[in-house]
Amino acid sequence: MKKGSIVLIIILSFIFLVCSGCVSSHITASDEEGNNSSEEISKNEKILTDNSESGQASNPLSHENIISSEKVSPYLYWEYELGDIKPENLSEGRSNIQDCVAYSQNGKYLAVGTGKNLTVVDVPGKNPLWNKTLNGNISDISFSKDGKYLLVGERSADGYIYSMDAGTGVEIHSYRSADDLGTSENPKYQPSIYKITAADDAVYIAAGRYWKEPGYGLVSRVYRFSSDGTLSWKLPANENYARSVNWIDSSQDGKNVVFSTGDWTNSLELDAVVYSVDETGNLRWKYEIPPLKPYFVSTAIWHGLDISDDGSVITVYTWDGRKYLFYDSKIKKPGNGKSEWYSKELQSNVTTPEELEGSVIYAYGEDAKIVSENEIVYLTGVTLPVYYPRNVPMAHPLENSLVSCDVETGEISWSYNLGGRCAGIFCSPDMRYLVLPVGKDTSSGNTQVHGIHVFDFQKPGNGNSKLLWKFNTEGVVASAAVSSDCTIAAVEIPVQLENGDITGKHRLIIVR
Repeated sequence: MKKGSIVLIIILSFIFLVCSGCVSSHITASDEEGNNSSEEISKNEKILTDNSESGQASNPLSHENIISSEKVSPYLYWEYELGDIKPENLSEGRSNIQDCVAYSQNGKYLAVGTGKNLTVVDVPGKNPLWNKTLNGNISDISFSKDGKYLLVGERSADGYIYSMDAGTGVEIHSYRSADDLGTSENPKYQPSIYKITAADDAVYIAAGRYWKEPGYGLVSRVYRFSSDGTLSWKLPANENYARSVNWIDSSQDGKNVVFSTGDWTNSLELDAVVYSVDETGNLRWKYEIPPLKPYFVSTAIWHGLDISDDGSVITVYTWDGRKYLFYDSKIKKPGNGKSEWYSKELQSNVTTPEELEGSVIYAYGEDAKIVSENEIVYLTGVTLPVYYPRNVPMAHPLENSLVSCDVETGEISWSYNLGGRCAGIFCSPDMRYLVLPVGKDTSSGNTQVHGIHVFDFQKPGNGNSKLLWKFNTEGVVASAAVSSDCTIAAVEIPVQLENGDITGKHRLIIVR
């Protein structure tokens, strides 16, 4: 054989290997408050660890039963060290670290909040633009839609909401939520900015705090600011909600704003209430969701509240596993709302309590996103016992899963198991790409599930068909963001294993 032919064969073989996804071993193409308000959830998750010997019920909709499709292979574009922190304990519940990350609308800039440290990065240049240290721990961040301003919330004795120049970090405005919510010397009971969401020319914010001495108490407030951080209004105007507001969302034009109040402590015997208000803060409609008795005395919504960009469709997913759908145009006046799926058969068909071997279990309702006019996805959490501190005999068949439902019927179309608890569903501006950062597997302690799952919802089919790729990490992934061109930013946190070894780094990673 001629020397030139041998060289050609070698080149073609190399091209084939690259195109087949033969890259670094930590990248896998697979077939497969933000804040933790509830201490009880962490206690319950520990029960899962103690029962890790139990098998998991089979799920006919899960991705293990679906033939894989061809995936692309991502690569690590850049990483940025975020400083030393105490590693997470693999066997203990939800992460206590509240690192957060957010892209500007055009994907050029990225903001990262870790502890009290705030950094804005020029992504194309792989270069930090500026750094800043705040007085409190950063709980949420968001760029204004025009990219000129960065809104930052903190958990601290003051509970400040900051508006900064996105390019320089210069503070423009600040608002002290503790003046409304009160405060405490105990860091756990200090005010926190739970969620910041940006509309075209406004920013809407949910803030609150809780305490449990001598018993549980909850207060919260909702705010509207202009894009530069100037306060427009707050709800209620002269007092607090005596409930928790953990999430808020808005139509793109800011004219339909939805939020919910509730009691995540399951001790105050309160309904959850979903509110829709206009850009002036006036009530458009509201809807009350009673507790799921006999299992719970209260109800609340964690991150499971989402509105379509045009404001026409709203979905709600309670922490006890119920889901609801509302068409805004069909709700005529305050208090007149009805869920399209509200019936004894369909209101509770995601992950509500199931009786198994003498115990009652459910999978925690984490998050929800309207991805198209025909499809809504719900994120489930770990399996928990309804009656604490009873045992969990086996994992719920839909725990730690992305579950897709048909908008017209509310029925489950497919599910995809993530393997570990996920911090939330993070979407590109056009809702095409969904990123799910996977953290601890508290059932088995399997560190192989840590990483980032990226889905393309323009692809047809089930979750396995929509999965673009999976990028494995040694540590758990606490938060993520995705730009319109599917550049992923995520924060990795180191983990301490049962044998005492530390795996993973505290770093920002950007993956393409």
